[in-house]
Amino acid sequence: MPYPPSVPPAKNSGLAIWSLVFGILGLVLLLGCIGILFAIPAVICGHLAYGRIKRSNGTLDGEGIALAGLIIGYISIGLSIFLIPMLAAIAIPNFVKARDTAQKNVCINNLRTIDAAKQQWALENKKTGNDVPTPADLDPYIKGGFASLHCPKDGVYNINRVAEAPTCSITEHVLPLLSVRDEPVQSGPGSNWIGQLNPSGPFRGPLNSTNARFHLSTNQLAQMKESQEKNLCSINLFMIKNAKRIWATLKHEPPTAVPTEENLLPYLPNHKFPECPTDGTYTIGPAGEDPTCSVAGHGLPQPSTDRPAPSLPK
Repeated sequence: MPYPPSVPPAKNSGLAIWSLVFGILGLVLLLGCIGILFAIPAVICGHLAYGRIKRSNGTLDGEGIALAGLIIGYISIGLSIFLIPMLAAIAIPNFVKARDTAQKNVCINNLRTIDAAKQQWALENKKTGNDVPTPADLDPYIKGGFASLHCPKDGVYNINRVAEAPTCSITEHVLPLLSVRDEPVQSGPGSNWIGQLNPSGPFRGPLNSTNARFHLSTNQLAQMKESQEKNLCSINLFMIKNAKRIWATLKHEPPTAVPTEENLLPYLPNHKFPECPTDGTYTIGPAGEDPTCSVAGHGLPQPSTDRPAPSLPK
């Protein structure tokens, strides 16, 4: 008796498998806003696979896989339609805010550069608070010149008077003010604004907050410049003192001998007699004494005499 021919087992549809794979990827990558790119192929492959399985008369299997891919694909598409606008509504305002903050910080840094250049220009040229520098006046104090400073939002910079902070035409771009005391000094027309602030006492007279901020920073700059000049003069005096000591040692001169500038030139750096940065006059003096400067406050530091003498052990 002949045996009936064997029926080959049904195989899974490749489109059904791809439908499930695309559906899972669409669901996993949903938060990355690219899940819909995989969800749509999952639905297409699922429909094609489901139709082919129905028409295969049992030679193709995977109906459940195709159905799972279809369901997951449609879920991913539905969630994408809901989540993408919501994520965009959250991300876009934050991006715009971060961009505006970055642009504002860049502009404020430019305003600080202009402000510092104005102060330096006024200090070196002995200008008053009512003087207004031009961009050409500030070019030597700004790297790249005044024209290199640009507002990221195309604002226009106003240099303003020396006693006022520079401004930008963009309203939100404002140079922050430093906190000052409640009673500022008087800043009248033509008055010298440098050093008007008295750090040890209250201010006097009316002055707006912008001027008060500027007076404070300008006074600090003046104090720093004075301290640097004083330190430089002390270094010059030390070099003169050291040259006198070497001269007296090599020439076998007594401590009371007074050398001339020509005598000390061979023992000074670059064989040049130093000059006081504030146009003071140096007095060389005897070899056993320290040289002096005619500017008050300029001199070699003296050893402290406040410390008590150490007691000897008994």
